[in-house]
Amino acid sequence: MFSWVVENPVSALLFSVAFICLLQSWLLKKDFFSPVNVYCFSQSITLAVAYLKLDYAMSDFKLKTWLFWIGAMVCFCGGGLLVRLVAKMRNVPVTCSEPVRQFGYNWKLHVLMTFGIFLIFLIGVYGYVRVAGNLILLTDDPGSWMTKDTNYGYYPIFFGTGPLCILLFEVASFSKFNPVKHLRNLSRFMVFFVMMLNFFAYPNRGALFFGLGFLVILYNYLHRKISPVFILVIISLAIAAFVGISSLRHQYGGTSLKSVAAKKVALLPYMYMANNYWNFDYAINPPSDREYHPHTYGIDFFFGMLEYTGATGSIRKSMRWDGLFDESVQKKYGFNTVSYLWEVYKDLYAPGVFVFPLIMGMFLTLLYLRLNTPFSPRTILFYTLFIYFVGWWFFTPGYKQGIYWLWMAALFAITTICMKYLPLPANAPVLDKVSSEEEGKEQVPAQGEEGDDIGSADSSPDGANANV
Repeated sequence: MFSWVVENPVSALLFSVAFICLLQSWLLKKDFFSPVNVYCFSQSITLAVAYLKLDYAMSDFKLKTWLFWIGAMVCFCGGGLLVRLVAKMRNVPVTCSEPVRQFGYNWKLHVLMTFGIFLIFLIGVYGYVRVAGNLILLTDDPGSWMTKDTNYGYYPIFFGTGPLCILLFEVASFSKFNPVKHLRNLSRFMVFFVMMLNFFAYPNRGALFFGLGFLVILYNYLHRKISPVFILVIISLAIAAFVGISSLRHQYGGTSLKSVAAKKVALLPYMYMANNYWNFDYAINPPSDREYHPHTYGIDFFFGMLEYTGATGSIRKSMRWDGLFDESVQKKYGFNTVSYLWEVYKDLYAPGVFVFPLIMGMFLTLLYLRLNTPFSPRTILFYTLFIYFVGWWFFTPGYKQGIYWLWMAALFAITTICMKYLPLPANAPVLDKVSSEEEGKEQVPAQGEEGDDIGSADSSPDGANANV
């Protein structure tokens, strides 16, 4: 053990940081999914794995790379801790509240509108079936239909609503949050059905991880706290799922899992994590024989918001900036993902590498503090979405993809409508009738008190729900 630590000091240190993140949620009963903890855990454990150097492309970080990576973590944590400090000074609760059943929310309309999203998702499924002739997983050669060369037109945009649909059904599945039993049961069935249909229509690990990741985070806040052991089990299952789906897609060569060497199969998760870091180091410290990717003057920062207008795509082409596949910063061909810090550095220069994490740490902690009082569906939905992206920042910034901005717009619209148009309590007409009758005739005080007791909000479950 000691010899391994001596040979891999960086990995040993980073694994220790990740272990502390798990340990504090167990021994100190802290929330694992707080912003600072998620950032430190995901960044530390992925870089620790990358620094095992199982592939020649992963070399030691240059000084500039370490400065950016450590500085960004310090700024993110500093922003979050600053907000918590101010909250404690103002006696604002900093521990998560238990979920409260949302009677002041139209769950029936929520589920109905989610089925509207589901219909959009079905249009995307139809588009894939129309091209492939069947659900892709049921075709003779699924991998051949999952290459970049296959053109599905605009159908992937519709298909991309699948994880959003799953998220909306998932939040309606918990009894501590949704008081309507038949809607909970329907939502639970739809979560499973949409995840299976999504996987069979296009076996995509991203959509699978979205659905399961959302479910784990919501379970943590709407049912019970998740233990560190369960986190480790989830990570192990995610690695197994990644290997299986990657082999199915022929992503790294071979025609099946049988034809891929055992060592290569074992390296698939490693390559998936490590290439983000070796590409980041390669991008900001390019060799002398490679052209440096130009800065985008902050323009490309807004690509995700404006992606479907077509304007930003034209600017990218005219300025010869990289697209979503980071064509110019691939240290090893075929491995094209990069840490979110590269996108921030490319768009906002060196100051952005420190300012952006600082602002996000403050913003996400402010949103997190809203979970420390009885929270609404909108709060938990947005926090679930944002904290999931933070966990994947080693891989993608998230804000550069237009589909995620559409998700946020849909979440805001659906929750706003469901909070505004509340269902009428079942006994409301009766209460109105009793009130009008009592106003029209004289009654003795005892009778009035008895009538108030029968029809009052305090004695009626539905009336109490209406007051909530």
